Amino acid sequence: MNLYLIIVTVVISVMILLGSLYVLVYYQAEEDRNTAYAPKVAVVIGLALSALVVLLLPLDVANRTSDGGLNMNFLYEFMYMAIFGMAVVILPYLIFYYEAEDPESIEYQWWTALKYEFVTVAVAATTISIMWVFLGYAEVPVQQYHFNQTLLASDEGCSQAACPSSGVAGEFKISVTPVVYIMALSAFIGWFLLVLFGGVGFAAIPADLMMAYSTRPQSIDLQEYAKQKMILNERASKLQQIGQRLGRDASRAKDRKTRTTYNKFKQAVYFLEKDWDKVKVAYKERGGNPLKYMCTMVLGLLALCVSILWILHIILYVLVQPPATLFLNEWFEKMDDVFPLFGTVSYGVFAFYLLFCVIKGCVKIGLRFFCIQIHPMRIGNTLMNSMMFNTMLILFTSIAIVQFCAICFSNYARLSSADMFFNVQVENLAFFRYFFQNNVFLYAMVVLATISGIWLSICPRDPRALESDDDDY
Repeated sequence: MNLYLIIVTVVISVMILLGSLYVLVYYQAEEDRNTAYAPKVAVVIGLALSALVVLLLPLDVANRTSDGGLNMNFLYEFMYMAIFGMAVVILPYLIFYYEAEDPESIEYQWWTALKYEFVTVAVAATTISIMWVFLGYAEVPVQQYHFNQTLLASDEGCSQAACPSSGVAGEFKISVTPVVYIMALSAFIGWFLLVLFGGVGFAAIPADLMMAYSTRPQSIDLQEYAKQKMILNERASKLQQIGQRLGRDASRAKDRKTRTTYNKFKQAVYFLEKDWDKVKVAYKERGGNPLKYMCTMVLGLLALCVSILWILHIILYVLVQPPATLFLNEWFEKMDDVFPLFGTVSYGVFAFYLLFCVIKGCVKIGLRFFCIQIHPMRIGNTLMNSMMFNTMLILFTSIAIVQFCAICFSNYARLSSADMFFNVQVENLAFFRYFFQNNVFLYAMVVLATISGIWLSICPRDPRALESDDDDY
């Protein structure tokens, strides 16, 4: 057993746990500072699990190359089942409980949360059971060879290449365990979230960072500050009236029109708060620190480079067969040759970038289409329901990201446990195989990222809802 590998794994795990705690403290809203302890614990554990599972692949590779002796199959199963439990049981219950808050009746909160959670678990358990019973097998392609010994004399031998034989393509059917099927189904669900939100996020992250630089606050005098303050006050008054009309239960409304209006209302409030922060910086800080906005522009350009590298790698290494180049695989291997941790760091940059793309893409779609509620992560002003929503989102997508990276970096991850699990069992599972073997998700991601890039280049500014008198509310 490789003691060095175990020490590095423990140290990184502790660092990730502390980093998850820091994210919670850094982003949590002031009104949640001394309350909602159970959701906070769940968020910290959820963030840590999502980061750790993404880093399982480089650990798997290091364990293979250094004969580390770690049981990676057990680690994958343990981590995936822990994520499944957090994303399907614990976090949904806490979200239901948190959003059903009623100061006059704690029993109502408990009952509402239990009721919705029971339905969630029942649907999940029924779906998994039915699919595993009827589709819980993998059809692994094999090549069957038959040796024709009758063509040789009894005392004659031949080499392997010269022996007369015939090979036919076939399939070897193997059943998978319920745990493996739950892992595969969780990854399959995560793929839809990764493609939709991650595809948009590829374009949205660099676009928004560069837009933040181009629309940075400029220094204003007292007269302009008073004018902007008056305009924002009028917007706030209008939104206050809309909020009173919607009522407290608008977020739980069943009709589509009310839900859409509520989502527009949240978007308008979000931009009102951003504009007010910008006006305060423009007047009180004389436009703010210019180095901060220069760093924002640099980050935007770096993010653009990472997005382009991801798209090029998917096309040149995965979609083009045989691969035109090893591309990022070769880079990771060269970094590992220089120093083992350099390859892991390089992998981590590209893998964690996908998580940021998912969160950004979810917010961007909510801001423009009002089909889902927005849950933006704002420093010092993020409520726990938004923290839990984003944690649950990245938990599901982190499972798919591991498979995505195992596919895109198959040369880097060859002969690892992830390679055997995803590229042998999951890729050949009944029903799922049609999506994975034909690269449906990867084609969709490239197309969506391209469309999003063109769309955000033409219309970089998000439209503001409920600011026109023509808006129907």
